[in-house]
Amino acid sequence: MSDVRRLIRDIDQGKNLKKNLPLYRNMLADTYLDYAAVELVFSSFLLVDSLPEYQGLSTEETALCEEVVSQLGRLASISREEIPELLKEHQKVRDRITKRMEQYTFYTDRLICYEYVLARMKMRFTEDEELEKRLGAVQEEEFVKRLMVFAAIHEDQSIIRDRLQLLMGILPVHMTKNKLLEKIEQAVSLYKGSDAASLEGFVYMIRSAAMLHPLEESVNDGIYSFLTELEGTDFKELDTDTYEGLCDRLEQVSNEVMEITDFYYSLQKVVNGCYAFGLAKLHNDKNTETQKVSRRILSAIVEGELEEEELEKLEGKIETCVERSSYLEAVLFEVKSSCQEILKELGLEEELEDYARIARLLSDSLFVDLDGNGQEEIVDEQKAAQAAAELAGELSRKLSECGRPVKKAVMAAVLEKLPVGFLEAREVEEYIRTNLFGCQDVSEKAAAILELEQMMDEEECW
Repeated sequence: MSDVRRLIRDIDQGKNLKKNLPLYRNMLADTYLDYAAVELVFSSFLLVDSLPEYQGLSTEETALCEEVVSQLGRLASISREEIPELLKEHQKVRDRITKRMEQYTFYTDRLICYEYVLARMKMRFTEDEELEKRLGAVQEEEFVKRLMVFAAIHEDQSIIRDRLQLLMGILPVHMTKNKLLEKIEQAVSLYKGSDAASLEGFVYMIRSAAMLHPLEESVNDGIYSFLTELEGTDFKELDTDTYEGLCDRLEQVSNEVMEITDFYYSLQKVVNGCYAFGLAKLHNDKNTETQKVSRRILSAIVEGELEEEELEKLEGKIETCVERSSYLEAVLFEVKSSCQEILKELGLEEELEDYARIARLLSDSLFVDLDGNGQEEIVDEQKAAQAAAELAGELSRKLSECGRPVKKAVMAAVLEKLPVGFLEAREVEEYIRTNLFGCQDVSEKAAAILELEQMMDEEECW
């Protein structure tokens, strides 16, 4: 590994690039060839092994899985000349999975919002003497002190920031629409001078939290129908039976979405592995021992004949590949962007683009944009102002259409995604007292206290 570190250091310092970049390319080629193969073996095994657990897959989802397994079988014995055509098929399947997963993400955003609404109403429909006694025993001073220790006293500022954002999503919301829109405008202004992709990611996140993304019925008509029903529900007029019925169905649908999204995560991981392996093999056709073992195992997985003991032959390989690739990727994207002329002269420009794609495919971000679009465009004042205005307009219309319970849920979800503006611990304490213990809705206040207690208890257990 010392040779890798030395080469990375020299490249980072711009030393002898015409000699070092081809060496760097060779290390990338060898590392990614084995890394992609081993990663694909384990992700494929996990997918095929878990398929019997997925009970609610549609005909289309089953067919999609069969198509991926078919591509996997072809990849195990494919020639170098056939790879470009298969890569196109990988891209098409990846796009289909990404689009469907995006819709399930939008479903999840809405389910989270309505779960918030129903949870805040629980005490209106539940007679639980033990719970009421427990809540009645909560002392404001003691509770605020404990919450302040949890949220605002830690040596790691990033942990404080994350916990304060969690608080914003749990504490009862007492804020005007205009104040929230002002906070969004301030948050968008922080992206001036950054790359456009970062701003787009932030806007996408806020739109998701606020249920602004449109839904497609065709992805899952049963879930779509339930969400449409929730959207038309007047939560202020619920009776006990309707409330309990909605809670039961929400739990059932949430479990269904979790199962399907878990399936798509597993499927996308395999597709990403196929794509990465194909790209790596396109530039490096070495038949290493790892390649031989990996292809043999992949064939056995596809045929349903794998003996799990075979996987032991690859134990420890993935850790080595991950460590080596992490060093190499430390300069990969910088080399790709700042050494374009030299790379072009050496004939390595397109190959480095493919290695950047492989790095993204093998990352934890399974649905990442493979080409990194928007990374080079910089956000100026005009673009930031336009983004803030469009987002504010959409959110304002949404809040105007919502009943009060849903409006508060949307605002809480958005607040949890925004940078926290507290400058001193005193401001945090004042916000807690005002929004929690100043809340006049007994059910909402009780739900918030219970959720905060659970959060603190879980942290103390760790």
